Amino acid sequence: MRRLGNAGWWGAGAAVAVAVCAGCGGPAPAPAPATGTSVSSPPAPSAAPFSAAPSSAAPFSAAPGSVSPRATVGPVPSNPPVPAGSPGQPRGPVDGQSPDGVASAFAAATFTYDTALDRSPYDAQVRSAVYATPAFAAVLKQPLQQGGGAEWNTLAAHHGYTTVALAVNHDDGRPPDQLGSAARAYTVATTGHGDNAWSAPLDSQTMYVFLTRTGTTTPWQVSRVSFSGGS
Repeated sequence: MRRLGNAGWWGAGAAVAVAVCAGCGGPAPAPAPATGTSVSSPPAPSAAPFSAAPSSAAPFSAAPGSVSPRATVGPVPSNPPVPAGSPGQPRGPVDGQSPDGVASAFAAATFTYDTALDRSPYDAQVRSAVYATPAFAAVLKQPLQQGGGAEWNTLAAHHGYTTVALAVNHDDGRPPDQLGSAARAYTVATTGHGDNAWSAPLDSQTMYVFLTRTGTTTPWQVSRVSFSGGS
């Protein structure tokens, strides 16, 4: 998948995260320039995820404009663009006035895909953009120049689909909700299901979600995300 942000927890800078194709395999990238480059996974965080002081190892302490996708970010001339799958939006009601509701819906949509519908995890990433700010949605919809990696290939070989289990991460140090900002963290476990009763765990990692809203009556939207861990 394409990861957003660096490993760790909350920081002071406003970072722009990049697309989050779940299951793309490969390391989580470091900050990417506007034109896109290939990046590799940062080392494991040396501090607790919810450390009070901003740290370069914290997933939410990325510098403005930084990204940390799990695989390639931006165009790679040697590979053709991944074709888009069928259009659609995540099903089920979501309470836009609840940061928990929006954050969990975004996390689930990001990792939920079906090989009968999708051509790669990128399609799930595009569907998750419905919960994002306009700026972040535009980043999520940037075409990928790669396939889904080993996890996606395994799922596709079984003509499979994924289910997602979210567990709220209650680590100390999460910043308190403000009128226009909030943050949530989840342990996301993805399981693949396919032909002949095949079922297998595909991935498990911590996803950190930043949300914003422009007023007390407007819905919450995801402005960036970050990851740590990953199997």
